[in-house]
Amino acid sequence: MTTRPQIPLPPRAEDDQQVYRYWGSQKPPKNAAVLCMATPRLSTEGDKATIRLYGPIDPWGGFWGVSAKEVAEALDGLDDTVTELQLRINSPGGSCWEGLAILNLLRAHPVKVTAVVDGIAASAASFIAAGCDETVMSPGTQMMIHDPFSSAWGCNAEDMRKAAGVLDKIADSMAALYADAAGGKPTAWRAVMQAETWYTAAEAVEAGLAQRTAVVPDAGKATTAGTDDAEDPVEELDPAAGFDLSIFNYAGRDHAPAPAALAAPKPPTASADGSITTQEGSPAVAFSDEQVTNMRQKLGVPENADEATILAALDEALEERSEPTAATQTPEVPEGHVVIPAAKLADLEAGAALATATAAKLANRERDTFLDSVRNKYLPTSRSGWEAEYDRDSEGVKAHFAKAPVLIPTEEIGQGGEPEASADDALYAELFGAEKTGA
Repeated sequence: MTTRPQIPLPPRAEDDQQVYRYWGSQKPPKNAAVLCMATPRLSTEGDKATIRLYGPIDPWGGFWGVSAKEVAEALDGLDDTVTELQLRINSPGGSCWEGLAILNLLRAHPVKVTAVVDGIAASAASFIAAGCDETVMSPGTQMMIHDPFSSAWGCNAEDMRKAAGVLDKIADSMAALYADAAGGKPTAWRAVMQAETWYTAAEAVEAGLAQRTAVVPDAGKATTAGTDDAEDPVEELDPAAGFDLSIFNYAGRDHAPAPAALAAPKPPTASADGSITTQEGSPAVAFSDEQVTNMRQKLGVPENADEATILAALDEALEERSEPTAATQTPEVPEGHVVIPAAKLADLEAGAALATATAAKLANRERDTFLDSVRNKYLPTSRSGWEAEYDRDSEGVKAHFAKAPVLIPTEEIGQGGEPEASADDALYAELFGAEKTGA
């Protein structure tokens, strides 16, 4: 798939041939515009219709390929009574944006769309095919998915890096489409895209990109594109060279390696008549509506659950019965250990945390009380150091202070009580007959 329209290249010097975009060097026939038209073919019943997507996917439409505008016009031309649509595909792909628009047009339409690959569904045509409600590979057909490519010229390195970033984002979006259609992770599908993987019809079904391989009758009366009563004979394409596949790394499945990785296929398609069918469309088990209702109730699935959901729930129930899960198995308890409920364990852990915090508070209180009692034996600036030493060796600290001298007196000096009489006071009284009262 490409991100910008290709343009006709100048004639090749070696063979003097013109390259006609997705048609390669083969000149498109005179009725190429009609071949590429997405024209609806209404069925005689009036509730089924067919749209053929034959040719490249190109925003120019007409001569160059099928455009989203032409598909939109074909869908608009469907009668209101149409409920089922066949999209028959034979396309090498083309513009990724145009292909995405076509896919979203089909998804948005209320009819059920079944994609039938009649020849090849490559590049952008592959995610259109895989994204429909059902995808059927006709025998001998092929499908190819790859990373998108583009071209950048006349620009600098930074512009090229920006172009590469845009391509990566587009590729991731395409990988998500394949993952949505076939299961698996987008990153895994991106790796498959980067390898440019070609699938046979059976391999596409195995990978989950299609649901079955079958010859699907045309829905309604079909006519061959072009006029068959014109004076000039209609120029036909060589089936072996209808599309130029040399633009890819491998020109078809015959030249490509086998798919390296296959995603998990989709679950079986659910039918609406109360029966469960396989991907091949053949009945696997037939149940009545009453039986299906009973199974929904016993399996505990919603009342409107389809057969695919019922089968998945049944498989899960059988697996749980045959193989005990980790949650139901009794764990082996080592010797010396016991098993208790999680709630009880939480209570015990909470109690232990509370006891630890309380013990720490008591220990701190005991330490502070002791250090307060001997505060005259150490300097106040060393208090934090003695606290740390007490926490490390409380008995050693107690023994130390029991022998340590007092460094800071705590009793008042020269203040309390009456001053003692001195010899000078007695001499003064003898000479002057009065007590010394001070100057």
